[in-house]
Amino acid sequence: MNTPNEAPARGGLVDAARAIAPVLRRNADEAERESRLTDEAAWALREAGLFRLATPKVFGGAESDPLACLDVTAEVARACPSSAWIVMVSYVAQQLAASFGERARQDVWGDGPDSPMCGVFGSVGVTATPVDGGLIVSGRWSWASGCHQAEWAVLGVPVVQGGTAERGIALIPAADLTVEDTWDMIGMRGTGSHTLVADEVFVPDHRIRRFADVLEGGGAGSEPLYRIPPGAMTVTSVGPLLGIARAVFAQTMEAVDAGKPMAMSVYRRLADSPSVQASLADAATLIDSAHLHLTRSAEYIATAAASGATPGLLERTRLRMDNGYAVTSLREAVQLLLTVRGASGFSRAAVVQRYWRDLETAARHPTLNPGLAREMYGRALVGGTEPVSPMI
Repeated sequence: MNTPNEAPARGGLVDAARAIAPVLRRNADEAERESRLTDEAAWALREAGLFRLATPKVFGGAESDPLACLDVTAEVARACPSSAWIVMVSYVAQQLAASFGERARQDVWGDGPDSPMCGVFGSVGVTATPVDGGLIVSGRWSWASGCHQAEWAVLGVPVVQGGTAERGIALIPAADLTVEDTWDMIGMRGTGSHTLVADEVFVPDHRIRRFADVLEGGGAGSEPLYRIPPGAMTVTSVGPLLGIARAVFAQTMEAVDAGKPMAMSVYRRLADSPSVQASLADAATLIDSAHLHLTRSAEYIATAAASGATPGLLERTRLRMDNGYAVTSLREAVQLLLTVRGASGFSRAAVVQRYWRDLETAARHPTLNPGLAREMYGRALVGGTEPVSPMI
């Protein structure tokens, strides 16, 4: 049964994601146990072309717009939310890496378009010592989703400009880093969001950018996709959550269609209960509403980038508000659906409870904070210009 208002396939990407769903489902339990994707699941994502979503076309990549990323990751999440999150993180990191310049692009994609990536902007406790031609970097970066699959990492580092230290980001090969297993959460366990460690790694100048320049968007890449600033790219983070909600809706409808009774009531089937009918209608509409808001934002940023326009503060904060509203809507939808399913959905053997744990964990990502999004948008609506976050 189709879930509410699903977007049609964009090119062959969604079809490719759908084709590997059996592999991802088969490996999801092991990924959760081991706190990382299995090799089989990671290889399936690679073979499907999902690690080239944001690779420039000149290197054989898909150079997909944010709406395509939303559609693809939503489809992947129906089979394995952790896989979808890793695909999304790789897409965002690739989009940023392509803005570094031709030498950096050759470093990353010179040998082929399939280059999974991870990224952590924070740089607490990281040191970067200037040397001839670059920096010597040491430190740790937690929450590095997909680090076991990544071939490159986009990492926050301090840089010195005119004698003043400021935030920067660096492109570093995964081979120069080690992974410390620190990811032990109740949700999104398969993302393997462990800690990356660098011990005196040399990073050449052409693979370093000031964070202030990154926030403005643009860079050396002339293609529209690579002119989108990271604050706007946060819309893609909701794709996996959208897919989770669609999966829970589909699983709930399977129980309803199978004639599951409504305990301690006169209704022999859930489908006969007006309250169940109302909950299903509300959940379907909440999922549709989230999809519509996300689509609006994704289409807007792609159009703005293609035209060379620079969105103003009001437009940028509205994008963040769309994200926050979508996340809230998806969480409310899943709550309704779990109530329809009843306590049996929380059995350890029930797949639906894993989707619920994944959703509730992913929804706490700092870029998806609904309260902060409301603050940003509300302040902009009354003319306030003081930033409350660098990621706008």
